[in-house]
Amino acid sequence: MNSPTGCTLQIIGPGGVGGCAKSWRGWVVGSSTTPDEHLVITASPTLLRNDAKLVNGPAWYPKARVKRLTLLTINGWRIRAVFVPQATNDGSAFAHHVVFIWTVGQHTYGVGFHDVHGIPRTLRLDEALVRNIRLVHP
Repeated sequence: MNSPTGCTLQIIGPGGVGGCAKSWRGWVVGSSTTPDEHLVITASPTLLRNDAKLVNGPAWYPKARVKRLTLLTINGWRIRAVFVPQATNDGSAFAHHVVFIWTVGQHTYGVGFHDVHGIPRTLRLDEALVRNIRLVHP
């Protein structure tokens, strides 16, 4: 992302490039941290039906699990809200996050804040974010 001053910010971008593992090629990944929040965003190159595969990406392993919290519809998207336990998602950037997951076309998307203030508040943060997301397709 380019700022008005011309500096480049590497917050969200293509996976599998530069020093990133080549297994992430085709994915979009991003992470942003403030003193009291952590947000992770990802998009898969293919449709994924297993939420644990989305939150772990190519590093997914068979024992990875998420806890389904609720289903909702935002922007016409059917969204699964899940909690990502650290114990069954070791190494995932989404560990201990509440994540909203949905599929549009042949891509599955996930966004979620770290659960630092309790699940109800984190659900509201995720919902506010997703309500303002616009997917742009070439």
